[in-house]
Amino acid sequence: MGSYIRLVITLTVIAAVASFGLSAVYNATHGITEEYKRLEMENARIEVLPSEGGEYFVETVTDSILDGREFDYYTAYAPGDVVRGYTFTAYGKGYSSTIETIVGVVPDGSISGIKIVDQKETPGLGAKIQEVASRNTLWAVIMGRGVDETGTPPWFQEQYKYLRTDDLRVVKSPGEDGILAITGATVSSEAVTGSVKSGLAMLLSIVGIEGTFDAAARAEEAGGER
Repeated sequence: MGSYIRLVITLTVIAAVASFGLSAVYNATHGITEEYKRLEMENARIEVLPSEGGEYFVETVTDSILDGREFDYYTAYAPGDVVRGYTFTAYGKGYSSTIETIVGVVPDGSISGIKIVDQKETPGLGAKIQEVASRNTLWAVIMGRGVDETGTPPWFQEQYKYLRTDDLRVVKSPGEDGILAITGATVSSEAVTGSVKSGLAMLLSIVGIEGTFDAAARAEEAGGER
């Protein structure tokens, strides 16, 4: 009986020490983690909007609720208080995680870019929403002829440029207009597209952007391709 009590006490002490240790580590790293996340989000907002330098962001917290969350957005101002665009965060329920996406929107209401900042989808499938499609072959790399692809954006995310709400739909064939789904990861593809579309519709409603839009013309003006 005495040995049983000693065992219980020992296990209790070990559990208490482990709990205290985990708490201490969390408290010591929480601030660093939060600061890293803040900087990541800040950099993502800059990345998804066209920049001429000197922009600053002002956050607006609204009373609107989207997918159970308060909807807020940032307005990007150029020097002279000229509105350069908007950004918001979209949250889509993927196959195995909530996919968090920063979306940039220019004043005409079209998407200037998106950046997925958090996801835990299946590696090799849904995780391809952040994959850069390399043009290098194994032989080219071996022969030292590989192309430097530093800074190349993920192909899936590039599809969203210059689009508006009516253009945001998932398709399974390259010949169709829309967001081409990742093979074997339709759920992840639809999670990103659906959340971006819902968030964009809400943003446009709040800031009062309306009107028709020609995505192909917008891409041509920007020197890009759809």
